[in-house]
Amino acid sequence: MKRFFLGLLLLMPAFTLLLSQAPNDPLVSKCLQSTGPNAKYLKDFRIQLGEGAEGGIFRYKANLSLWKNTKYRFTLCTSDKSKGQLIISIKDENSNNVASSVDEGTGTVYPYIDLICNKSGIYQVWFDFAGGHSGSGVGIVSMVQ
Repeated sequence: MKRFFLGLLLLMPAFTLLLSQAPNDPLVSKCLQSTGPNAKYLKDFRIQLGEGAEGGIFRYKANLSLWKNTKYRFTLCTSDKSKGQLIISIKDENSNNVASSVDEGTGTVYPYIDLICNKSGIYQVWFDFAGGHSGSGVGIVSMVQ
């Protein structure tokens, strides 16, 4: 009987950890399907922002380490309830714009962008919603093989 309680006591933390895992986010799962068959998942960013100023600076920033001569895919998915579409801007260590999901000339917003990294280092990845609108979305970083 003592062994039973001791075994139960040892297994309880494992069950607690398993039950406390967050459920899968359906938007992340949907977005993963659109990364492509030759893309290897690296990281995801869950973005949720309220209303902001139109034409202002991007409101969500993250730092990401990228390696030289590696092709990355940044896939963007926006929740159906969002007012704006999720956009991304990637800047190098000197704050020079390296890539963006918005074509400044036409105003077209792309659902993903591919980037071949020319220099290893820490890059700033900026997210926002087009027009400064509120919304929620997911940005997925993948390595394309």
